Amino acid sequence: MNRSWLIWSVLAGCAFLILGMFAWITQRALTSEKERVEAEAASLLGERVRLSLSRMDGIGSDLLVAENLRAPMVYRAFFSPSNILTNHFQNVEQGVVLQPSPLLVEKLEFVALHFELGSDGLVTSPQVPIGNQRERALGAGLGEGRLEEMDARFAQLKTVLPMVPKVAAMFGEGLKLEEAEVDDAEEANHWLVQNAQQIAPGKPEEKVKYQDSLTKQEQGARSKSINNRLDRAAQKSTGWDNAKSLAPVPIVNPDGIMSVSPFMPIWEGEELFFIREVRRLRSRVFQGLWIKRDILESALMAEVPVDLGSASLVRSDGAAERTARLVSLPWALLPGATPEVEMPPFTPLRKTLIAGWVAAVLALLALYLLLAGVMKLSARRAAFVSSVTHELRTPLTTFRLYSEMLVEGMVTDEAKRQDYLRTMLSESERLNHLVENVLSYSQIERGNARSKFEKLAVEDLVERMRPVLQRRVDQEGAALSIEMEDDPLRVETDVTAVEQILFNLIDNACKYGLPEGSGGRITLKVFRGRGGVIFEVRDEGRGIDRAEKKRLFRAFHKSAHEAAHDKPGVGLGLALCRRLARALGGDLKLGETKGRGACFLLVLRA
Repeated sequence: MNRSWLIWSVLAGCAFLILGMFAWITQRALTSEKERVEAEAASLLGERVRLSLSRMDGIGSDLLVAENLRAPMVYRAFFSPSNILTNHFQNVEQGVVLQPSPLLVEKLEFVALHFELGSDGLVTSPQVPIGNQRERALGAGLGEGRLEEMDARFAQLKTVLPMVPKVAAMFGEGLKLEEAEVDDAEEANHWLVQNAQQIAPGKPEEKVKYQDSLTKQEQGARSKSINNRLDRAAQKSTGWDNAKSLAPVPIVNPDGIMSVSPFMPIWEGEELFFIREVRRLRSRVFQGLWIKRDILESALMAEVPVDLGSASLVRSDGAAERTARLVSLPWALLPGATPEVEMPPFTPLRKTLIAGWVAAVLALLALYLLLAGVMKLSARRAAFVSSVTHELRTPLTTFRLYSEMLVEGMVTDEAKRQDYLRTMLSESERLNHLVENVLSYSQIERGNARSKFEKLAVEDLVERMRPVLQRRVDQEGAALSIEMEDDPLRVETDVTAVEQILFNLIDNACKYGLPEGSGGRITLKVFRGRGGVIFEVRDEGRGIDRAEKKRLFRAFHKSAHEAAHDKPGVGLGLALCRRLARALGGDLKLGETKGRGACFLLVLRA
């Protein structure tokens, strides 16, 4: 086709558009899948962080609640309890009996030392009795080693304890623990209610905002719960509820306690303290805990899940704004780097994309093969029409020219008249042979060919064909040699189809297998071989080129130019012979030759 390049260009353009669009869809799908997996990993990481914070706050709240429940009077090494009864159930006046503080003998896991800081800067500790109180402590069974250890800690405490103004400033505004974070949590809860159902799966920034809001909400809930517990514990430590009465508090004990605040955290360098304010009628003191920071941090980190192995605790006052924080202790949890997401090689989405790509490529390949077959068929039809037109023109021209000459009496010599008539007869046979081949091939292509099988001796079959074959060879001035085995051979086949095959083979040998000029020999040899009875047709011509062997059995492979400059024919004979042979259950193959000539083997089942 003259415009085949245009067809292939259109096909290439369509393939480029289809594959390009499919590649874009694939890239978007894979990106979306990766973002989804990363969002799920971030969500799982956030859940792990929130679980860790909840567990840590459990430890911190237990510690602070227990400490807030301690009465202010236990911050003295020995104190005088109220409401003491004798064994006769008589009241003992307060101040008569002294009781050792439970802090004197109690060993706490996370508290290094309890202390009381006066407004004048005087520091005392219930675990470090002085004067005759030390002797009472030893008499009460407290070991000297324990007291010496507390003395050393008390001496170190004095060097790291924050100054009174800094401590007093903590209680100037009267803010509750993490009050500002509770307000943030309420705002986060409002955002979640408004936007939780509208989180776009393709917008990572929305997912980050969603996770931050979820963390703030959960942090606020923890803060509110812990604040309530600490407030109740602080109120219970005084023996009465100072939140329920605004009237002046009656003096029921020498301490005259008016209010006790919850413990508040304060950092002094790398040391952590929890301090509360105790207001009396005429004085104000601060009671506190010196925390074993390393031991408490280790206990907190033990609550972190294994998959957060790179997590760490930092001071909350130095952490970034979005860092997840504890509400009971002044620490923030850094989860570490988000682990790299490892995508499995064959996810359901990837399997679907692979199947889609395979289907698209196969569809394009099928379209290419279909288009190539159509163009090839079109080219073969064009070549067939061109060659057949040339083949028909030659005998028709001869018929017309010779018949006009004979009709008009232009040929008076009888010998020439006979020669013209023989030429017209030869051309008619040639034309008949061409038409028969085309009609037979057409019937085979349409599936309308009918075979009539009969069983006969091979010798009889060859003898029936000998006159026709001999006449065709005699037209070229060559010799026909027929060789048969002595062993009688029989076949069951369609005799007409076999005759057409052998005649085509002999005809081709006459056209292409004879030496230049005249003479030559064509041999038909019949023998029993592998697969059945073999008819071998051999000539002594120039043979078949290697390039020609590839298209030897292809139908209509001759062009008009080849038909005009080569022997007569349209390139249909060998293709027809092979189709007929295979329809009979046999085959037609190109045989091996030694030297010059060509050899064809017709194999029929015996």
